Amino acid sequence: MPEGLDGNPNPIRTTERDAVLTAVADRVCTHGSNRLMVGIDGRSGAGKSTFADELARLISQRDRLTIRSTTASFHRPRRERLKRGATSAEGYYSDSHQLDRILNELLIPFRQGADDVLIAAFDEQSDTALETKINVDSSAVLVFDGPFLHRPEFVGMWDVSVFLEADQRRDREWLQFLLDDLPAAPTEQAAELDRRLEVARWPRYRQGWVSYVREVAPINRATFAIDNNDLARPRLLDS
Repeated sequence: MPEGLDGNPNPIRTTERDAVLTAVADRVCTHGSNRLMVGIDGRSGAGKSTFADELARLISQRDRLTIRSTTASFHRPRRERLKRGATSAEGYYSDSHQLDRILNELLIPFRQGADDVLIAAFDEQSDTALETKINVDSSAVLVFDGPFLHRPEFVGMWDVSVFLEADQRRDREWLQFLLDDLPAAPTEQAAELDRRLEVARWPRYRQGWVSYVREVAPINRATFAIDNNDLARPRLLDS
């Protein structure tokens, strides 16, 4: 399995979740038998990998060879990702991933009918290159997840795209991380908050994502906008 495909192996199953996934799979499978590319976009922790894994399984059950990949398998080396500073929102958006390789060795070759494509280029944990290529069937479906998939570089790439909106859940989780079990003394509280914010790199991830949403409006570009705040009861939104 390529680095970064870390969705929940035992996802929540409900009637509501199955209905949303089925609606997306139906749209994908009505495109015909040619190769298709599906992008699953959303902020960190929105549930992209799990949703993409579930969708890929559902499509494969309809006798379509399905390939999985993710931006997390195309990270840049740590020194490049953090060259603008560990808390840089611009660094998060601009420097996190090898966009040129995603485009030139995966998406474009896949679209053009290449026999083999690169589905992973980097292992983040070891901070080393780790390349994985895969043979591609003529009617394969690529299900690709990651943040910022509606950025200008990827315009026109997706036959079907999904935007997972999960701000309420993720902000609640952030606040819980920041505020739970703080020391009693105000000075110690402040110091602990500083530590937690540094560990979480709050400005990098939060501000970087907010800027992307404000400038790109991915909810309006996606084929499907989905409220994924309640994992058991996702809802299709009017995009």
